Amino acid sequence: MKDATLFEVGSDLHENADIGMYYCGKRIETLHHTYGPKIRNHYLLVLINKGEATFFHKNGTVKLKAHDMLVMCPGERIHYVANTPWSIQWVGLYGQTVEDYMKRLAIDGDHPVVHIEQYYEMEKLLDELYSSSGDRFEYTRCYQISLIYKFFSLLLLNSSKKTARDIEDSAKKIMDYNFDKDISIQQIARTLYTDPAYLTREFTKKYGLAPKEYMMKKRMALAKKLLCETEASVRDIANSVGYADSLYFSRIFKKKEGLSPLLYRKKFR
Repeated sequence: MKDATLFEVGSDLHENADIGMYYCGKRIETLHHTYGPKIRNHYLLVLINKGEATFFHKNGTVKLKAHDMLVMCPGERIHYVANTPWSIQWVGLYGQTVEDYMKRLAIDGDHPVVHIEQYYEMEKLLDELYSSSGDRFEYTRCYQISLIYKFFSLLLLNSSKKTARDIEDSAKKIMDYNFDKDISIQQIARTLYTDPAYLTREFTKKYGLAPKEYMMKKRMALAKKLLCETEASVRDIANSVGYADSLYFSRIFKKKEGLSPLLYRKKFR
C-alpha cells in the first residue's frame, strides 16, 4: 500500500562527478515512523521539520527534535524511531566534494547530529531542490548542483555561528602567522567562511581590540625590533611587516609611535 505521507524523487543523471544528488524527498506527518537499522554507501542528510525521535547511536541514545539535521554517513549503521508524528526533508548526496565539506564541518559517524540555526532558509532550499527534480534536462542538473552548493554554504554559516570561539582563535592564529604579509580582514573572513563584520565584532569582544588593530600592533612590534636590531632600510622593513608601500608604512608608524621610523631608530638604539 502506498504511503500517502511520503514524497521522493530521484535523479537519473548520475555520473562520476565531484558532487551530485541521488534523490531527495520529504515526509509529512507520518505516524509511527521507524528508520533502519540501515547502512548507506553515500551521505543522506535529514532535516527534521516537526516531531521528536529516539536515535540509537553507537555511543548511546540521542533525542532528535525539530530543526535538527541527522547526517547518515557512508558505512554507518543508522536506526531511529519517531515518538510523534514525523515531518522531515532529505537529500542523498555523493562525490569527493561532499566528503570534503563534511570533514570541514566536522560531521562524521561520531558527530552526526547538527542543530540548524538557519532552519527556514534550509527548509526553503530543500523544497526548491525537490521541486526542481521533476525533469531530467542537463540544465536542471546544473541548477540542482548550484542548490547543493548553497545547501553547504548554509551549513558552513551554521557552523561558524555555533563555533564563534573557534573562529576567533583561528583568526588570531592566522594573524599571528601571517601579519607580515599583505592580508586583509576580508581574506581572513573568507578563509573561515564567515562575515567580516561578524568576525570583527566577535574578535573585538573577546580580545579587546579589533582584528585590524591586533594585526597592526603585531606589525609595529616587529618593525620596532627590526629598526633597533638591524641595518635594514625602511623599505625592507615595510615589506617585512606586510606593507608594500614604504611611505604608507612610515605614516602609519609615525601615527602610532609618534616618531618616523628613522627617528625611532636613532632614539632607541
